[in-house]
Amino acid sequence: MINVRDQITPGQLAFLVVQTQIGVGLLMLPSQVHTAAQGDAWISVLIAGLLVQFFIVVLWCLGRRFPSLTLYDYLPALLGRYIGKLVHLVYAAYFILVSSYIIINFAKTIRDWVLIETPQWIVIGMMTSVCIYLVRESLRTIARFFVLVFFCNIALIIIVSCAYLHVNFLYILPVGQAGIWKITKGVHETMAALAGYEILLICYPFVKGGSVAKIKAVVFANIFSTLLYAFAVFTSLIVFSPQELKLLPQPLLYMVKALGFKLFERLDLYFLSLWMVVATTSAIGYFFMASKGVANLFRQQSNHRKAVPYTAALVFIIALIIQDPLLIDTIGKILSITGYVFIIGIPFVLLMISVLFNIHEARGRPR
Repeated sequence: MINVRDQITPGQLAFLVVQTQIGVGLLMLPSQVHTAAQGDAWISVLIAGLLVQFFIVVLWCLGRRFPSLTLYDYLPALLGRYIGKLVHLVYAAYFILVSSYIIINFAKTIRDWVLIETPQWIVIGMMTSVCIYLVRESLRTIARFFVLVFFCNIALIIIVSCAYLHVNFLYILPVGQAGIWKITKGVHETMAALAGYEILLICYPFVKGGSVAKIKAVVFANIFSTLLYAFAVFTSLIVFSPQELKLLPQPLLYMVKALGFKLFERLDLYFLSLWMVVATTSAIGYFFMASKGVANLFRQQSNHRKAVPYTAALVFIIALIIQDPLLIDTIGKILSITGYVFIIGIPFVLLMISVLFNIHEARGRPR
């Protein structure tokens, strides 16, 4: 039974998806996609956004068959008690690892640009504490906070737009120079950054209104996220030369740092302050999904708040242990590959099982 306090509107669902999608990848994606697709990196981002729309439809179709249940609730009905519980556990572990990975990259960026002498564990602890504070609240409260934070994205766009005073469109010409294979590799790099729409698997039953309103909300959210990432990548491509982009792991920060106005100096610090809030919401989204999974494991479906401390402890410990740059990079690659399994593969298999064996929800229970 869904608590009324946890119910959200389709509009709030859109903000949940946007803020879960947009996170640490905003700073790193331009360099990563450029390495794969060179001047056609912006094309890779747009193609990835189109593919995500198809995957969203799969998640939506699965949600329609179990309108008042989360992924964790209907796994046993589709896979059996033991396999369902195992997949449930693996999903919770996946969301915990993604949360840790986001916090690790967040702490690394803050340490490199602002808090150089601050111990890593303090930054990790601060972000984990913020996640605990918000995830313990109802989903409606989290959604309302995400609505407020959304306007930080607009501010980020305005700051980055200032770089158009110094651009060279010749850097992206000729269009299609990278070739299909390299553009495809760029699509792969982008798919991990656009992850976050899988929150629909958990939040679908909490959204008021019909199924059409729900898919419209998620589709429009993904369109905004795709265009924002494409804007960031495209701007980086026309501001920096291909040789410069190879040397810059976070092009947007270097771009903004070079800007200067009479009233404002060090725009990179303003940009970084806004980005910190945006990145935190991405971690909160995965933190919420992980907490719901842990709560369901202990049969606390209606109260994920009790699971938040345990989830936080796991996230904090993992983030502290994983400090080696090579290990962080390896985990990022692993998550980008396993993401296809958890976000696309397993939901598609579940949908096929549901359709082939005519398993769906009836009067609040799967049948």
